[in-house]
Order: sequence, then C-alpha cells, then structure tokens
Amino acid sequence: MKRIASAVAFFIVTAITVVAQHNDKNYSIKGRKSIGLGTALNNTKYLQADNSLYREMYFDYGLGKYISTGLFVGYQKRQYSFLSVVDGNSRHLYYDQNFIPLGLRATVHLTSFLSKQLQLNLKPEKWDVYVRYYAGVTLNTVIDKFDRYSGHLPENQINYMLYQTNEDLNYSAGLLSGVGFYPLPNLGFFFEGGYGPMGNFNIGIASKF
Repeated sequence: MKRIASAVAFFIVTAITVVAQHNDKNYSIKGRKSIGLGTALNNTKYLQADNSLYREMYFDYGLGKYISTGLFVGYQKRQYSFLSVVDGNSRHLYYDQNFIPLGLRATVHLTSFLSKQLQLNLKPEKWDVYVRYYAGVTLNTVIDKFDRYSGHLPENQINYMLYQTNEDLNYSAGLLSGVGFYPLPNLGFFFEGGYGPMGNFNIGIASKF
C-alpha cells in the first residue's frame, strides 16, 4: 500500500508540474466550490449479499488554478440471509452490513492542458478532465437480526463471522481519472474510472459555483 501511495503521489506531483508549465492565464478554478452526488456502477462487490445502491456525496474547493481538494462520504447497505434447520423446522437468519466510506480527495484538472497539447476544442467552462487521488477509511457495522428463539441458535447452525466481509475499520487509497460535462453553467454530470472507495466506475451529477 505504501508503494502504491508513493507512486500515486509522484504521479500527481508530476501532473501538477506539467500543468503549471502550460497554464492558461484566462482560466482558473481557484475559489470555485463544487458539490456532487454519485454512485458506483459495479458496487455489488460481494455477490452473496443483496446490495443496495451505493450513494456518495462530495464537496470540493479550488486551491489554485488547476488544483482542488475536498471531502467525500458514502453509504451502502448489504443484506445477508441463511437458512437454519433444527428438528426438521427451517427458518431464515438475517443480518445487515452498513458501509460508510469517508475521507479526503485531491484533484488535478487537465482540461486546458489537453486542449492545448491535443488541439482539442475543450472549453473549461463546459468540460472538466481530471485525475483524482483519494485517501480515507471505510466504517463497517453489522446488525444481527438472527432469530434466537425456538432452538434456532445461529451459533449452532452457522459461523456467521465468516461472512462479515471486512473489519470494522478499513483504510483505503486510490486513483481515479474522469471527465465532467456541464451543459448548463452550474450543473452537469461526470463519469470516472479507476480504483474508487466502493467501485471502479462512477457516475453522478455535479454543481459548481
């Protein structure tokens, strides 16, 4: 993990340096605020559970011409069920798992640089091409809904601890590249791919002001 984090940090510093050398004096995101709501297309990470839709919110603030930083928080609920059979009688056992990823993110916005280098007509007001690094934790709580009456003791039937998919607290870091499109001055949508908090492909809506 340390090697990955070091490599990512080096990549971001390099990207910042390249962008700074080709800066566009007519455009800057410094002081810009943006909020967004998204989900991961492949958030069904554990197939043995009934996965609810993953939801993630973020807030970013422009620190410089091409650099922004911010916070994110997400939520996903997964429901598990198993069949318990005692003396010929069967009953389902349930438990829920709640995931809450949260942390910090830093973004390098590359629209102006790519527009110049590739001679593309990408207007920074409408397009946002970026590379994003995030670091945070994922809180994992389990709610036991097992029916412990009438002899249906789950400990006698199944070691459900084996099915708790992660520890109570996990540290994570990753890298995403994405593109945002703003058909309206302050409202748009985004798509990004890479290694995210809960999935590899994310979509959502965003607002900037």
